[in-house]
Amino acid sequence: MKTIRWLTVWAALAVGVPFAQAQSNLTYTGEVLLDPPKEAWSYPSKALPVGDRVRVAFYNIENFTDGEGDGPDRTEERIQAQARGAAELIDEMDADVLILSEVENVAAIKILNRALAKPYPFGWISAYGAEDWKNQKMNEAVLSRFPATELMELDFGHLAGSGRPTRGILRAGFDLGDGHELVVYGAHLKSNYGYRPRNISQRNNAMQIMAKDARALQKKSAGKVELLLLGDTNVDPEAPEFAGDWSMDPIRSWADLWRGKPLHERTTIPTRYGDSAKEFPPASFDRIYAGGDATVTPWVVGAPGVLQRGVNTKNVNALPGEDGHISDHFPVWVDLHRESP
Repeated sequence: MKTIRWLTVWAALAVGVPFAQAQSNLTYTGEVLLDPPKEAWSYPSKALPVGDRVRVAFYNIENFTDGEGDGPDRTEERIQAQARGAAELIDEMDADVLILSEVENVAAIKILNRALAKPYPFGWISAYGAEDWKNQKMNEAVLSRFPATELMELDFGHLAGSGRPTRGILRAGFDLGDGHELVVYGAHLKSNYGYRPRNISQRNNAMQIMAKDARALQKKSAGKVELLLLGDTNVDPEAPEFAGDWSMDPIRSWADLWRGKPLHERTTIPTRYGDSAKEFPPASFDRIYAGGDATVTPWVVGAPGVLQRGVNTKNVNALPGEDGHISDHFPVWVDLHRESP
């Protein structure tokens, strides 16, 4: 295996400022827009009751668009092949709540939901960054078997400045009964391409915004709040390339559920071969964090899981829906268990 380290790539892309000299966040201006996501569909009669185990999953499905105005590579054949492949993995995970990233619009998630053996009765999608939500192809969606008590997108599109976070964060709340609420955050943070201190600042600023939102929810809640964050953080805290990276510091009190696991068990983005310039080492970018009451009885978070299939590792240039390639990421999940008194 030819090893091309992330740090080498960053050093080539970052311009001028040594990492060691840039330990404070770049700033942004403006206010975060709080708005409910768009309802894609709702079939309350098909809702399932909350049991003693709730499974929450996340999947960065890679450029899942509806094919309308998406260029010649996004053919109907590739869209349907990607949907069928993703549906097979999603059906196998059998999550109660599923967060998706890199989805374009309602039409796209309807294509995916129709491909499932067990379609979800509820679906919502964000409208990040634009007055016309159809213009944004990097939205997040929530598919659920339970009705939501509250849904909110924390939209960063109206912020400005070099430290402005990308996209936004999607939040979904669910009633677990007996005064307990599950709050799930879905995130897709800034990539590692470009100026490294800026990338870290943008990720850190996004996490500061989310952590503040979570504290506000806990403060106003009359019951217990089980907090989960699932997302593509573009950070693997245990990889040497991320030593000194402060992206996730705002939630350092939360439990990072991949911490301490061997790399082969926690790899969520594998090496793809075929072009040496694009061959990066495997990493665990799709992280799962537990906060609030999710680590104390009666509801306790379990070990994370990853379904390591759906990536064409032999051809880094294979497009989603082509040659068995679904996404460059593996889907991940975690169970929240209700323990007996």
